[in-house]
Amino acid sequence: MNVVFEGFENLSSKQIEDAFRLRQQIFIIEQHCFYEDIDGYDDKAGHLFFYDNDRLAAYLRLFARGVKYDNEASLGRIVVAPEYRGTGLGLKLIEKGIELCKGDAIRIEAQAALKGYYNKLGFREEGEIYSVDDIDHLQMTLR
Repeated sequence: MNVVFEGFENLSSKQIEDAFRLRQQIFIIEQHCFYEDIDGYDDKAGHLFFYDNDRLAAYLRLFARGVKYDNEASLGRIVVAPEYRGTGLGLKLIEKGIELCKGDAIRIEAQAALKGYYNKLGFREEGEIYSVDDIDHLQMTLR
């Protein structure tokens, strides 16, 4: 796997297209959830790509402490291409994201169905389940 982490201003047009395509494929088409993926935050994020040759296998975006949350970094748009699920790549992606947060507390807005997965990584739920675009979510933190 080729791992790339860059700020938005340093991304190539191919990397931007790859990220938007994978996010659209999973979050909009596969999950039948029509929402505004391009939300005005991509230019404020670091973008972590895991490429298998030229194919984007996994991706997340990372916000430094103080960008989305005052006292916490944040990981979001965490996604693994369908053909790479069950390979452990998602775990490697999130572990790399955690490493890039350099010891800061991390907040994620997780789909509630993945609570157990994130618990195994050390994240703990905060608050109640709530709906975002008809999908149950909850806030989770790693301290």
